[in-house]
Amino acid sequence: MPEGVLGELVRQLADAMWWVKTYQKDKDHLIVMKMVMLIKSRSDLGMDAEEKALRFFDCLLGSWSGQVLDPDDQAFLDSAMRSKCHNMASLRADAVRRSIKELEVIDRLIEWQFKNMRLLMQSYESFRFAPQLLKKIDLEIRQLEQGIEKAIEDQRREVSRQ
Repeated sequence: MPEGVLGELVRQLADAMWWVKTYQKDKDHLIVMKMVMLIKSRSDLGMDAEEKALRFFDCLLGSWSGQVLDPDDQAFLDSAMRSKCHNMASLRADAVRRSIKELEVIDRLIEWQFKNMRLLMQSYESFRFAPQLLKKIDLEIRQLEQGIEKAIEDQRREVSRQ
């Protein structure tokens, strides 16, 4: 692991990537939670209803993330969605529509982290190439100094010739 400034840039870059992943998970959980709230009836206030909502959340999140659900969980998920006249696509679309403002906030946070990563990469590249740039500038300064010395010498010769 690099130390010093480069090490700090690498750590900040890793931190920004972690935040992007976290915000993406937050988006997924927000949508799934909204989907659960659309299926769970407001009149369901008992403990059994809360347990069903948690089970529905777990099944929905598992299905959302590509896991293959066991047949009982899949049947429970399908039954809950059918009870409110939804399938997975319609339920997701409704949930996204109802949480668009919250999703926009999370998207801005993700965008900010990507911008931060781009700036960190530019800083890393600048720092990495700084010695080469310093050498190039030093050579250009020497070349300019030699040009000035040559011009001064040419002026002296011209003056002494006259």
